[in-house]
Amino acid sequence: MISIRKVITMGFAVASLLLLATATVSAVDGPAVMVTDYNVEPEVLMPGDAGTITVTIKNMDTKSPETETTTTGRVGGDSSTTQMTSAVSAEIETIRLSSSGEIEWLQKGSYRTKYYNVGSLGQGESISISLPIKADAHISDGTYFTEVYIEVDNGENVRFPVPVKVDSSEVEILVKDIPSEISLSESVTMEMEVANNRPNSVSGVIVSVKPLSTGLEFIPERIFIGDLGAYEKRAVDFTLQTFSTDATQASDETGTKRFAFEVTYKNGDNKHHNGLESSVFVTSIADVRLILVNAPESVFKDDAAKIEFDVANGMTKDIKAVSVIPAAIEGLRILPSEYFIGDMEVGDVFSASFDVYTSDRDSGDVEIPFELVFRDVDTDRRHEATGYEVHIEVKEQQKGGLPNSILVAVVIGIVVIVAVLLWIRVKRKRGR
Repeated sequence: MISIRKVITMGFAVASLLLLATATVSAVDGPAVMVTDYNVEPEVLMPGDAGTITVTIKNMDTKSPETETTTTGRVGGDSSTTQMTSAVSAEIETIRLSSSGEIEWLQKGSYRTKYYNVGSLGQGESISISLPIKADAHISDGTYFTEVYIEVDNGENVRFPVPVKVDSSEVEILVKDIPSEISLSESVTMEMEVANNRPNSVSGVIVSVKPLSTGLEFIPERIFIGDLGAYEKRAVDFTLQTFSTDATQASDETGTKRFAFEVTYKNGDNKHHNGLESSVFVTSIADVRLILVNAPESVFKDDAAKIEFDVANGMTKDIKAVSVIPAAIEGLRILPSEYFIGDMEVGDVFSASFDVYTSDRDSGDVEIPFELVFRDVDTDRRHEATGYEVHIEVKEQQKGGLPNSILVAVVIGIVVIVAVLLWIRVKRKRGR
């Protein structure tokens, strides 16, 4: 006969075996993968631009855990239960773009580079993937949808269309004020505008200008702007100078002179440029001039000759640090060595005079160049205007003769004596 104790013991043993053999696994549908965010850089492409589509992928599954419950115990003793839960990971096999003819997926190297081996994406986890793209060089403006395709090994595959905008609008240089005509030795301010006609911002904007003809100078040669927002404008100024640094070349620096502006900028990582050509007519009518007022044709050696000038500011702006400088000539001593006038307003005329001493100079013709220099009030740059060359003949004194100055004194003395004698004679006749 089986005792009650054995029956109870067997019952506990069977129950324990049944509990050990029990393992409940919940395996509902696979994990849900979604594209939760996307970004296109640059925001708006230009024809031929390269860019990137960045998508954020997330394992949205929060209700499909795998659960295993195990109960253990011993006959005649207490029992215990253990419950383990493991989340379902999304096994992502590949991520790629479905390229169209207008927006291409840039594939580098072998064909396998078009796949991203992402691997497992845990429950609630996300990851961002960037895919390089390129717009066709002849693409029309508009919005194009490029499909991101995600293969999930243990779940549903994902197809997500990403809009890519294309706009061919450029950054332009606009003229606000450029004079049509200026004169030699003049500088003017050119007022320009840089306009971003695009619906997105651009970066690294630089405006530069260069002469296409001789005789032109620009200050500065380039201006860095940096970023320009969508449809933003920025004013820039350049100083155009038509000064001749060599007065002998002034005749070659008049006429129509051409120059070119260029703006360079970046749309994303793509470099672009745009240009504008313009011109100005350079004339020599308005100028700073050195005008000869008086100079002797000849002078006796040991005598001094006086040379007189007028300095006229015929420009449309003030100038400063105006000086007339004679060249150093062997055997001549010219005083002053520099005639400093200083500031001159528009239309001013000042005088400048020099004494030329010839005691150490041999007889013969001599040419004395005079230079006219000044500084621009805006740039402080030194410039040379058209000067003047004075021709004087140095003559020898007659042998045995008195110096010219003494002869003049003698003549004056004789004239005075004759005048006095005539006055006395007239007075005596009246007294009779």
